[in-house]
Amino acid sequence: MKKLNIIVWSVILLLSGCKSTPEKELTENKALQVKLWKVEVREYKIPVRAVGMLSTTTEMKLGFKTGGIVRRVNTKEGASVKRGEVLAVLDLSEIDAQVNQARIGLDKAERDLNRARNLYTDSVATLEQFQNASSAYELAQSQKRIADFNLEHSRIKAPANGRIQKILVEPNELIAPGHPAILFASTDSDWVVRVALTDKDIVKFSLGDSARVEMDAFPDISFQAKITELGAIADPVTGTYEAELGILRANPQFRSGFISRAHIFPTQSSSAAMVPLEALLEASDKRAIVYVYKEGELSRKRIRTGRLVDDLIMVTEGLEPGELVVTEGAKYIREDSQISPVNL
Repeated sequence: MKKLNIIVWSVILLLSGCKSTPEKELTENKALQVKLWKVEVREYKIPVRAVGMLSTTTEMKLGFKTGGIVRRVNTKEGASVKRGEVLAVLDLSEIDAQVNQARIGLDKAERDLNRARNLYTDSVATLEQFQNASSAYELAQSQKRIADFNLEHSRIKAPANGRIQKILVEPNELIAPGHPAILFASTDSDWVVRVALTDKDIVKFSLGDSARVEMDAFPDISFQAKITELGAIADPVTGTYEAELGILRANPQFRSGFISRAHIFPTQSSSAAMVPLEALLEASDKRAIVYVYKEGELSRKRIRTGRLVDDLIMVTEGLEPGELVVTEGAKYIREDSQISPVNL
């Protein structure tokens, strides 16, 4: 019986020994599949962000040349108007009287000139009298032109196709000469976004640099633009410089005053080594750890990071172009892990 037990235990040990060897080999040969990224230097442009307001290149304050009482206003705020359309009119009682007075004075001066000419021809009037009559006639003509000009500018007409932004007067209101009565924006001109840039930002740009503009009024649309003007003098209050971004393709629903967010891209680009975000481990305060793969071995490296560019991050220190870093699967490995790169 004792001999039988020895034989049974011998068989069990033999079988268990044969079984453990393949399992050990399987464990040792089981490698984690990961993806690698080859560090390379890429060019990038970091946009400058600014907030501005949408407007047209032609916005003006319309007013009356002469003062007086506003008789009527023929438009409303936000209305679209055509070139030459009468927008507002003064009470013309006084101005019509001035025109009539100038016309009567011109008629009299013309009669006096004709009479003086005939008398001078007949040697009855002197040359001085004839010259005085001629001067009086020319003066009357000038006064008539002034009166007609004032009459013409006692009406505010739309200088171009456009939109009424603001009405600053009401009927029966007394308005001074040249005082703004209507704020007008031409729709025949281009739409622009005016933004303020600091001195360190404005030196990065040149005329024609591209930009992307977003507006709350159009949450799903980005408008392409370019720099059309760069301010040469700083604002005395804010110390910033104004830049004008011309919208390349306007929307018919544009309105002056829309708040706009601009991303302005400089012409000159910079370059830096970059890696995907998923390669970073223990990232904090622009420092991180990555796994570098070389000749079948893994090593941990500490790196310094910079700006985020799309889905990549700049590496300012710790990696050289051409090195391979682990991206997908980096969080599951150690330096002694066996890995199997799937993209080599």
